[in-house]
This record gives sequence, structure tokens and C-alpha cells, in this order.
Amino acid sequence: MIIRNTLITVVFGLLIWLLIENTFQLDITSTKNNVLVQSEKIKVDNFQNIDSVKVYAKLKLDIIRQNSKKNSEIATHRIWIIIGIIVLQIIVLIISKHLKKEKFLKPFS
Repeated sequence: MIIRNTLITVVFGLLIWLLIENTFQLDITSTKNNVLVQSEKIKVDNFQNIDSVKVYAKLKLDIIRQNSKKNSEIATHRIWIIIGIIVLQIIVLIISKHLKKEKFLKPFS
């Protein structure tokens, strides 16, 4: 019973952590991003030669690649956490079924 309660507590803790982690990924203040995009467009419009635009575009592509890599790492961690939660739930299910079976058989022994 102690193991079951501990596993349930761990599962709820992981679910709460996932909820908090995903909440930080929401784009609640999209106006901030709109202002950022507008300022970047103004920078591009102010460039005078194509070489400076190329350098700027390459820099932005590197940033996009870094962000994609970071998001991939975060997704991998979340997948492992979800797999862990599933395994813990299976263990809790097996333990609870085993305990019910023992309680059912005890009166007949």
C-alpha cells in the first residue's frame, strides 16, 4: 500500500511538472512577438546591399536551427517522462490487482 501511494504521488508530481513545463511554452503575449517581427522587418528594409542581408539571414537561420534543436531536446525529455508515467501506472495497476486478489482469496483460506 505504501508503494502504491508513493507511485501515485510520483505520477501526479510528474503530471504537474509536465503541466507547468508546457505552460511556459504557450505564447500568451503574442503582441510581443508581433512587435519583434515588425522591428526585424524594419532592419531588413534598412539594409543597403545584398551581402549584409545574406549575413543577417544566415544568422537568423542559425538561431532557428538552435531553437529547433532545443525544442527537440525538450520534446525528448517529455516523451521519456510520459513513458515513465505509463510504466508507473502499469506498476500501480498490477500492484492493485494483486492486492485485490489477495484480499479476495484470504477469507477462503
